[in-house]
Amino acid sequence: MEQNKLNLNWSAVEKALAEGTFSGYKIGILETEKVFANFLEEKKIPGRDVDSKIRYVANFLSRKEQLKYSREMYKKIIELPHFEITHEETTQVVQGYWQAMLDLQEALVTLTVYQKLRLRFSFWFTQAVKKIKLIVLTLAVLILIILFFYETAVGKKSALALGQGVHYLVFRIGPWFLGAVLALVLLFIGLKLLKKKDRQF
Repeated sequence: MEQNKLNLNWSAVEKALAEGTFSGYKIGILETEKVFANFLEEKKIPGRDVDSKIRYVANFLSRKEQLKYSREMYKKIIELPHFEITHEETTQVVQGYWQAMLDLQEALVTLTVYQKLRLRFSFWFTQAVKKIKLIVLTLAVLILIILFFYETAVGKKSALALGQGVHYLVFRIGPWFLGAVLALVLLFIGLKLLKKKDRQF
C-alpha cells in the first residue's frame, strides 16, 4: 500500500495483521475501521456516523461493493464473538477500506469549492426534507387520534374511560405510591446514619 499518498498511521493495523492469527486479523480490521472513521472525520465528511458519511460520498467510490463487504465483515466481528476470518478475507477487507480512502482523497483534491459547497448543501437539504416528512407524519397521526377521540362515539367513550383511569391512578394510588417511596427513602437514610454512627465508636 502506498501509505505516503494518505499519510496515515497504519502501524497498529500492520502490527495486528503480522500476528497471523484469527484474533490478529480481527484486531487488524477493527483498527482499519478506526483509521477509516478518523479519516472521514479529518476530511470533515458530513454525517452522524460512519454509515451516513459513506452515503454522503458514495458517488465518489470506485468499489462501493468492496467497501460494503468490508464493513459487513467489521460488523460481524463486533456482533459475533466466535466469528473467524481468514488471511485472504482480511486482505480484501483492508483493501476495501484503503481503496475508499484513496478515492475520497482524489475526489477532495479535484472538486472545486463550489462543487463541495453544492454537495454539502444537497446533503443537508436531503436531511432537512427527511425530518420535515417525519414531523408532518407525526402531526398527521396526532390529528387523526384527536379527531377519533373528539368526533366518534367510541372515541369519546374511550377518552372518558382513559381519563377516569388516569384520575384513579393519580389521586387514589398515586399518594400511596409516593408515600411508600418516601418511607423507603427515609428508612434508607436512617440506616445509613446508624451505620455511620456505629463506625465512630
